[in-house]
Amino acid sequence: MLQQTWTSRCLMKFYAVVAASPTSWESHKIAERIEQRILNSNPVMEAFGNACTLRNNNSSRFGKFIQLQLNRAQQLVGATVQTYLLEKTRVVCQAFSERNFHIFYQICKGASEDERLQWHLPEGAAFSWLPNPERSLEEDCFEVTREAMLHLGIDTPTQSNIFKVRRKAAPLMFGRDDGQPLS
Repeated sequence: MLQQTWTSRCLMKFYAVVAASPTSWESHKIAERIEQRILNSNPVMEAFGNACTLRNNNSSRFGKFIQLQLNRAQQLVGATVQTYLLEKTRVVCQAFSERNFHIFYQICKGASEDERLQWHLPEGAAFSWLPNPERSLEEDCFEVTREAMLHLGIDTPTQSNIFKVRRKAAPLMFGRDDGQPLS
């Protein structure tokens, strides 16, 4: 777990304890549910916003602002999470020995044969925007990301739509192992 995640969790627990009424079991359950949803967002944010850099295998390329919402009785009733992608250029260009965002590697390593066909990801294709694919990282766990997306209410059909490579762009992004473009 990332240090920021651990710090966020500790702060949310503190605010939940301070803000929850000692007699309100419902307030306690609401606070736990809010905390769990925020924590469930972390694998998704890491997959879509973290990359392997020269200094860190799981370097965050985004910022996250969590706002806890309290009612007039100072009970935790909601939260909002705003994220800021800090390094959009990483999608098309990485420094030597660095990798793109984790999600791209997760999809390529974790998609089933049927999913690869459905998402237009040919087996054995080389991806110019995915350098260093031979490096396997703990962060390449596609199932963890998919499960977190389900917990956040992103159903399987919506996930498939997110992961699908659009046909129009395919000739520009893919190449064969022999360096020739796909036809």
